[in-house]
Amino acid sequence: MTDQHARVPLPPLEDAPPDVRQLFDAFMRERGNVPNLFRAASLRPPIVLTLFAHLRAVTGPGEVPVLLKELLTVRVSQLNSCSYCHASHTALSRKYGASDSQLSALADGRFAEFEAGWRAALAYADAMTPTHGDVTDEIYAELARWWTAPQIIEITSVIGFFNYFNRFAEALRIPVTR
Repeated sequence: MTDQHARVPLPPLEDAPPDVRQLFDAFMRERGNVPNLFRAASLRPPIVLTLFAHLRAVTGPGEVPVLLKELLTVRVSQLNSCSYCHASHTALSRKYGASDSQLSALADGRFAEFEAGWRAALAYADAMTPTHGDVTDEIYAELARWWTAPQIIEITSVIGFFNYFNRFAEALRIPVTR
């Protein structure tokens, strides 16, 4: 998808108000680019600022490995056919150490090569995403076998947040950031 197909404009970085510019500067330092989703959301500064804060809280360091969070994001994006988030978070997964074999397994819905706790989290993402959160007791019990309640909150937040981001990116036809 190119910028012409986006349903909303992607404002030039230099047009951002000072508080949004600080957010963009942080992306430039950390990723070397400003994701187009955040450029689009910057049309409403209060929204982009809270999205950024929530992104940090959900995907940043916590009690769940960042690599698992990125792999969950890739899986959710695969299930939702969100090319924007899939491309972005496949690259970030690689940055955090994901192998081609792991990424291929995700695409095929095969989780056997992951450790048991990670398999449980990925199965939870599979259950939570297409069913609007209707996770069976069996799937939740397996997740709870490996993860504490605070970790389950983190895992659930990643899955829920990227279901939201996937819908946001797809509905607005936001082009993949290059």
